Amino acid sequence: MHDFRYALRQLRCHPGFAAIAVVTLGLGIGAATTIFSVVDHLMLRDLPFAHADRVVTLWQDAVIDNDPMAEVAPGNYLDWKERNQTLEVMGAAEPYGFDLTGSGRPVILRAALVTDGFFEALGARALLGRLFDEADYAQGGGTVAVLGFGLWQQQFGGDPDIIGQAIQLDEHPVTVIGVLQRDLDLGFRAGPLPRELWVPRHWDEWEEGARAGGWWRVIGRLAPGVTVEQAQADMDRVGAALAAEYPTTNAGVGVTVMPIREYLVGASRTTLLLLVGAVGMVLLVACANVANLLLARGAAREREYVVRAALGAGRRQLIMQTLIESGVIAVAGAALGACLAIGAVGLVKSMAPVDIPRFSTVAVNLRVLGFSTGLAATTALIFGLLPAWQLSRVDAREALAEGRATAGRRGLRLREGLIVLETAMALALMAGAALLLRSFGMLIREDPGFERERLAALQVFHYEEGLTPAGRIAFFQSALKEIAAVPGVQTVGAVSAAPFAAADLNTRRAFTLPDLPAPSPGEEPQTYVAIATANYFAAMGIPVLQGRDFALTDDWTAPAVVVINETLRRRFLADRDPIGRRIVVGESAAPATIIGVVGDTRQTGLDTPPRPQVFFAHTQNGTGGMTFFVRTATAPGPLLPAIQEAIWSVAPLQTFYQVETVEDLIGASLVGRRFTISLLSIFAGIGLALAAIGVYGVISFSVNRRVHEIGVRMALGADRGAVVRLVLARGLRMALLGVGAGTMVFLLAAPAIADLLYAVSPRDLTALLLGSLVLMAAAAVASWLPARRATRVQPMVALRHE
Repeated sequence: MHDFRYALRQLRCHPGFAAIAVVTLGLGIGAATTIFSVVDHLMLRDLPFAHADRVVTLWQDAVIDNDPMAEVAPGNYLDWKERNQTLEVMGAAEPYGFDLTGSGRPVILRAALVTDGFFEALGARALLGRLFDEADYAQGGGTVAVLGFGLWQQQFGGDPDIIGQAIQLDEHPVTVIGVLQRDLDLGFRAGPLPRELWVPRHWDEWEEGARAGGWWRVIGRLAPGVTVEQAQADMDRVGAALAAEYPTTNAGVGVTVMPIREYLVGASRTTLLLLVGAVGMVLLVACANVANLLLARGAAREREYVVRAALGAGRRQLIMQTLIESGVIAVAGAALGACLAIGAVGLVKSMAPVDIPRFSTVAVNLRVLGFSTGLAATTALIFGLLPAWQLSRVDAREALAEGRATAGRRGLRLREGLIVLETAMALALMAGAALLLRSFGMLIREDPGFERERLAALQVFHYEEGLTPAGRIAFFQSALKEIAAVPGVQTVGAVSAAPFAAADLNTRRAFTLPDLPAPSPGEEPQTYVAIATANYFAAMGIPVLQGRDFALTDDWTAPAVVVINETLRRRFLADRDPIGRRIVVGESAAPATIIGVVGDTRQTGLDTPPRPQVFFAHTQNGTGGMTFFVRTATAPGPLLPAIQEAIWSVAPLQTFYQVETVEDLIGASLVGRRFTISLLSIFAGIGLALAAIGVYGVISFSVNRRVHEIGVRMALGADRGAVVRLVLARGLRMALLGVGAGTMVFLLAAPAIADLLYAVSPRDLTALLLGSLVLMAAAAVASWLPARRATRVQPMVALRHE
């Protein structure tokens, strides 16, 4: 306690030192605590499912698309469920949407239709009421529903009496029987919004044979004692059997078994681990800086320690005194870091991609504060042991005989070594951030295949009860005319599989070209299929490379026609002229005539390559799920309400699944990369600032220690430039050594971020060179400030310094 009180007095007598040390450490601990809050919540905490280690997700491993997590075809799911021998229960969910009607304009609800076994496989619980039972599934999806917690709060005000009440879904009464537990987020999203309405799913007989395309998501629970590896081997057996039985649809289609935690963390795992490494570097730089501060203070206090040793203090007591002072600084830094983390977590949540499950509930809790406390103790040891060890080695007779601080001179080499460590970590952070920034710059310059400026997207599902395909065609033709009449609209078209849309309506089918040699069964080429209206390509700015666009005359009475994209033409028709050729898409479809070839587009992201695609005419295929693309003369945002009104003039109860500008859609696909770059850039900036402060501190201390030497040099005729060069050389030498060490750290760590890069090598020297130049410039400025002060030393004053 005496040492503790003395440590407090020392810090109170030197408030500047205390403030810098606490703020430096607070920044490091605050950053580490913030990232730990995220990692703890997403990767370490127990999931809200009973025996969550037994819950797995199952996906089709679509080898042809290099996609191990493709959604599951109903026919495959039913066979998986019947033939597997390792899963206790299995269930599936189909993304869906309902219109909540009955009061004013309808509100679209993001929903999922779930089969029996779905909630049982999850081990989910009802907060209110109950979940589905066998009778609910037998009746299908038209009678009862379970609300998600968020929907219950936002749409129904958290009314506990909602259980047993009927709500109008698509103008049909549906009884609410339960509300799901609060923290259930399965990552089943429609763009930024989770699916929070659950309805029983009863499949039709035709779905038992539906295998060509998948749209179900499957959950399973391992039987007791079964491992994920055993389940994977069992499902590999089932997948191989189905591939042999159904070669046309299942050749090259396997099964992926993935633990639920791995699915929920998903692609964010690499980002989180990268941020953990980055924040560890920041904390290391902060500790090195505080250690430097303590070493500098220790040099000034050498006489005090000499006297203590002369009065009988042993090495253990001297080390304990220094460690207690370090501990006080660490506790204060941890308290500041925890406060900073509470605010920073909110900032990180606002920056994070909205499609990371459970991210919205990340918070600083007692477990995180415990981590912060442990971090404080660890950092106190890290930055306290070096000064303690250095001061405990003071030779009292040598120090008193010389009349000067000897440990300060010996400690200067140690301090310079810490600066090399700091600059190395700062360079690795800056080069990593520069690498990601360069990659991001390459990505945003990619051509999506269409003109993204002045373009709006409105996704709708028009499936009124009793409406025929002809009726849906009539609705879209009328809506297109009304939208075209809105002032400021230049061109409008619609398509089913819209690029970057929230609801992914992409389907893949096998196809054949009758006038070419027929492929072997199971080896038919695959293409994605979309349905488009006339003027869709013109509205998007997609060039028609050969032939023509669809016309209104391509209706039910005309021969079937299609437009293909350049990737399909190049891959499967090579040097043959595609115009006028026949193509058969699907197992039992009639041949259609190719009338045009259009440019490629990127469908789901700027980093995804174009894929083969066939477009059918909407006037010959009256689907109701379409996205209007509207080209405007000015910015489209202000025109969106008028465009919606134009559609409502045709169908007053029509809901909109998504209403966005295309720039915003593309921007949403880049949020994850922006999140990583932003945080890494912040950490790099903190590391650079701390490294520059460290260089300044060491050089300033060195100048103060060499006042006598500088005075002698100037008295003997040295000019100011020589003094500046002398001081600058010391700072730049440390920075150069740090650059060398940082280069090795970067080259060793860079492969870890390879998955986050686009069109850039992880060992790109441009990023390393840029980071090195910035670091050397910062070191030069930090060294020049004390160098300039050194040139103002008066020789006579310096010679009397001792």
